[in-house]
Amino acid sequence: MIKIIPLFFNFISNHRIWLVGVSFVLFQFCLQLSSGVIISTIMHELKTTALMAGLLSASFYIVYTALQIPIGMLFDRKNTKRLLTYNVLLCSIGCFVFSASTGLVGLFLGRVIIGTGSAFAFIGLSHLLRQHYPLRKFALIIGISETLGFIATTISILVIGSLILIWGWRSFINVAGGIGLLISFLCWQFIPNKPQPQHPIKKASQALFCILANKQNWINGFFVGLCFIVVTAFGSLWSVPFLQLKLQCNVEIASNITALFFLGTAVSCPLFGWLSMHLNKRRPLLRGSSLSTALLMLVILYLPTEKQWVMGTFMFLMGACCGAYMLTYTIANELADKDSLSTNTGFTNTLAVITTPLLQPLIGWIMDLSNKTGHYQIIDYQIALLTIPCSLVLASLLVPYLPEKKPNH
Repeated sequence: MIKIIPLFFNFISNHRIWLVGVSFVLFQFCLQLSSGVIISTIMHELKTTALMAGLLSASFYIVYTALQIPIGMLFDRKNTKRLLTYNVLLCSIGCFVFSASTGLVGLFLGRVIIGTGSAFAFIGLSHLLRQHYPLRKFALIIGISETLGFIATTISILVIGSLILIWGWRSFINVAGGIGLLISFLCWQFIPNKPQPQHPIKKASQALFCILANKQNWINGFFVGLCFIVVTAFGSLWSVPFLQLKLQCNVEIASNITALFFLGTAVSCPLFGWLSMHLNKRRPLLRGSSLSTALLMLVILYLPTEKQWVMGTFMFLMGACCGAYMLTYTIANELADKDSLSTNTGFTNTLAVITTPLLQPLIGWIMDLSNKTGHYQIIDYQIALLTIPCSLVLASLLVPYLPEKKPNH
């Protein structure tokens, strides 16, 4: 025990830049992926339709998506420390606006502010990793970072499911805002002022044109977008109300089962990163991940069971199969010039989340279309959520067009 404590503090000292950067990602993940628990409660509180709930959740992703490419350009050219510090602070402000709102206008405004600040988290972390770690370890480290994000999300979903029953959702959002203020302070204290590169870099328009002209960038981005919706459209929004209806349970139990999906995803992200480092080919990983996730999603939708442990097992397995989407960010690094790496990450992330503001309200619209009473049946969810396994199968068809792993990568 005496030896472990110095090792722990030595690890923190050596990796404090990564820890501060990843803390922003953890914060963003909790706000992004716990929205299903919060918004399902808001639906009952404000008597909103499924379409309106989908739009409220999607408002985060609309602004998040729109900002990814400009943010990538900023990180390639501007001060990383200031960009991260100010935008964690912006997230906190959005939390306080959201928690204080009693109507849809305020809720939408708070959600948009949170989405604006959150848009800087993942690209900022990717930029820090490229500055301070070897590129060949990028897939593993970003996978570990994503794992921490999903673990934090799992814990927050477990906590918020209980808190909603005791205190309500506003307390959780207020606490999150306070945590954001602390992370903003840590960013300012520990992220160094990295000097700008001395070599001339391409103009922003020229770098962006090179990225847009490469068709493999588009295929790579669409692949991750079609795969990631199982996390954003199902896990973070529709999973809780679907499980409540299918299993005839309360929001706390449904939240706990959803947390098993995120726990499985936490296992899967570094696992696929490790496999990618040690195997000669990555296409089989990408194809196997998308198809197995689609199959398990169909089992979850249609398996005739009300046993919670059975559903929890399949939710965990689906999470454990879906993490290969993280490999697309390694592909994005390989496809980009050295002076536009963050811009290409932003482009990839744009396509990764652009499906979410389309699918979240689309699923709600299909549910409203099949049941105009607002009292949704299990068949309404089963029909609407079929869009997710269909998207995963479509993603698997894109795999042959993605670049295969190069030697020594």
